[in-house]
This record gives sequence, C-alpha cells and structure tokens, in this order.
Amino acid sequence: MKKELIISTSIDLVRIAPERIVYIASDGNYSTLVQTDNEVRMLSYQLGQIEKMISSQLGSDGNIFIRIGKSLIINRSYIYYINVPTQHIYTID
Repeated sequence: MKKELIISTSIDLVRIAPERIVYIASDGNYSTLVQTDNEVRMLSYQLGQIEKMISSQLGSDGNIFIRIGKSLIINRSYIYYINVPTQHIYTID
C-alpha cells in the first residue's frame, strides 16, 4: 500500500499522494502546496512542521522531497532545470 500525506487545513482534512505534490512554498506562518493538477492549498503550517509531517508519515518515501533554503520544499521528480547563478528552479508541469 502506497503511503500518503495526510494534512489538515482550517476547513478540511486531505490525503495526498506524494507524487501529486509539485512543491510547498513558505508564506510567512503559512505554506502554499501546489499539486500536479494546479490545485493550490493554503496550509496553516510552517515548512519545518511540514518537513516533520513528511518524515513521520512517509518515512523513507519522503526522500522524494528536498528542502531548498528557508522557503521551499520541492518534489525531486519535477525538477528539470536549476540555474545555479540565478538560483532559479524550473519544474515540469
């Protein structure tokens, strides 16, 4: 059985397959989760809290995610180009 990430928001409880998450970006005390179908969810968690959720719920399957700096957790499967000098990451949509 594939593991899924279970996240509660202010209005719902959602179960998301890790491969459907493109990235999670910091937005102050909140985070924005972007899915492959371009659905966007506002989460009332900071990235550090989300990192802990990923680790505890997905275990070694959580290794598909990488934290980049203070403001981004990205699914490694969707990175197709990184421009190191400008620090831009391009994803496959």
